[in-house]
Amino acid sequence: MTTQTIETKKVFITDNAAQWIVFENEMQAGFEYQLASIEDLHDYVAGTGEVFTYKVETAEGVAKWHTEINNFPDANDYICEYRVIKS
Repeated sequence: MTTQTIETKKVFITDNAAQWIVFENEMQAGFEYQLASIEDLHDYVAGTGEVFTYKVETAEGVAKWHTEINNFPDANDYICEYRVIKS
């Protein structure tokens, strides 16, 4: 049996308008940083269409992208959001 380690990355927001959401290894001197919130991640998805599919550490705790489809007789209800999996 093999085990897979899934890395958790810290994600930050910055006052740099050119790149307002960054990872720890992308930080540059001269900018203010704070740990991103779940709301910040949702804003990022809404603005870019990009989703981080791995675990990310946020202000609320470790979060992961979640998708769910609830099938109803007339339509499907899609739930797509970041959820805290470990606080």
